[in-house]
Amino acid sequence: MFVIRQAQPHDLDDLHSLAKQTFFINLPPDRDIIAHKVDQSLRSFRDLVSAQPTTPTHTSTRSRPANGSGIRSITGHSPLFMFVLEDVEGRGVIGTSQVIARMGGPGKPRVFLQLSTMRRQSESLKVSWEHKIARLQTDESGPTEVGGIILNHAFRGHKLRLGRLLSFVRFHLIGLFREQFADRVVAEMLGPIDRNGYNPFFEKFTRHFIPRSFAEVYKFSQTSKEFVEGLMPPGDIDISIMDPEAANSAGAVSEETRPARAILESLGFQYLNRIDPMDGGPHLEAPTSDISLVKSTRRLKSLTGGYRRAKGEKTLLVSTLDRNGNFHALATPGKFDRAGRSLIGNEPQRLLHVDRAAVIGATELED
Repeated sequence: MFVIRQAQPHDLDDLHSLAKQTFFINLPPDRDIIAHKVDQSLRSFRDLVSAQPTTPTHTSTRSRPANGSGIRSITGHSPLFMFVLEDVEGRGVIGTSQVIARMGGPGKPRVFLQLSTMRRQSESLKVSWEHKIARLQTDESGPTEVGGIILNHAFRGHKLRLGRLLSFVRFHLIGLFREQFADRVVAEMLGPIDRNGYNPFFEKFTRHFIPRSFAEVYKFSQTSKEFVEGLMPPGDIDISIMDPEAANSAGAVSEETRPARAILESLGFQYLNRIDPMDGGPHLEAPTSDISLVKSTRRLKSLTGGYRRAKGEKTLLVSTLDRNGNFHALATPGKFDRAGRSLIGNEPQRLLHVDRAAVIGATELED
């Protein structure tokens, strides 16, 4: 069986190994950066408990609006939640994903390139052309960001669809603690990159303005993206005349990222012709209240064992958060009753540490 929980310091070796399998800005293969993210995540999960009422009410959170403050007002750090997927049969951590409650904000904007198309033609010469144009733009609204999904290559294609589970748990958390997250969610997808770290968009476009290596720029961007605004030119930039490879890769993703993009689009995310200024990957986004998994997540009054799956009933993504900020979640057969309770199997109940739960949540999954 597989359990999702918050990342812990003892996961550092496994997380570092995962980071070396796939290049991701959200989880670079740097032990110090990963350790910092794990510590930040632990504090964020503990702050979730602090932000709850003294007497929790296990009811649906769908109607709770984002209040614009959330747990940042408690600690002052940017709330980041790092999940790990653990194989309880002893094979360790095999996957990870992340959600950042509010990405950037006033004075710390997100940056992206807005793509458009320029068309020109001459009637006398019977000639026309169409070029792809990019313009640097910023966003200080502080949206929620999801990202950082990495699944051990050996478990890709697993019958339990483990990559989907790592994706879904982020929206489950958002739905469960809706007031702590923004009213818009973005996903900055990684553009095509090969095993040697070659990214065509960076090499054929961005490097003209930021004369550093791809790895160096991404490492520096962990703490600041001021250099993007400082070095990228204002106004329209014609990508097409720079290099066809740059134009063709703008808004594209690698083969291994396509399933993650498809999952997001099935949940209601859209590509609005916004791309990353460094790797050219697409930025997808959706109103938080429109994301199906967020809407269908509910809080429960109780969670009891002894359930055996009946024909035709669906799988639940069930989670617990205790008063120390320990989060556990898993996918399991189960059912709700009208009193806001849920029945699951005995082993899932044990793995979720239900007896220590302060908050219990569940999302019904489509098979």
